[in-house]
Amino acid sequence: MAKKASKAGTQSAEQPAGVLAMTAAENRIDEFAEDLGRLLGSAQAKAEDWLGQRKAILEHLTGLRDTANGLIARLGGGGSSEPAARSGRKPGRPPGSGATRGPGRPAGTVKKKRTMSPEARARIAAAQRARWAKQKRNKE
Repeated sequence: MAKKASKAGTQSAEQPAGVLAMTAAENRIDEFAEDLGRLLGSAQAKAEDWLGQRKAILEHLTGLRDTANGLIARLGGGGSSEPAARSGRKPGRPPGSGATRGPGRPAGTVKKKRTMSPEARARIAAAQRARWAKQKRNKE
C-alpha cells in the first residue's frame, strides 16, 4: 500500500491520478475489512453465547427428566413413556371370522355373501364392453 502524503496538494503534484484513485480504493477496502472483522467477531461472540445458553437449558431439562423418571419409578409406573403393546383383537371388532351382522339383524345371524349367476355376469360384461366401444368411437 502506498503511504499518504501529509498534504493533499503535494500528492496531486507528485503522484498521477491513477495512483490517487488506487490509494483511495485501498483505503475503502481496508475500512470495509475492518468493519467486516468487527461484525464477524460480534456474530461469533453471540453464537458462542447462544450455544452456552443452549447447553445450560439442555442440562436443566435433562435434570428435570431424570427427576420425573425417578418419581414415576417410585410410584410404580415403570417410567416408560411408550404405550403398552396391544394383544388380541382390535377394539370395536366383534369376535368372529370377520363377517359381521348389519344393524337391525338379530344376534347370531350373519349376512351371506352375494353371488352372481354366470348369465348376469356375462350381461354386465357385455354392457361394459359396449360402453367402452362407445367411448372409443366418441374419442375418434
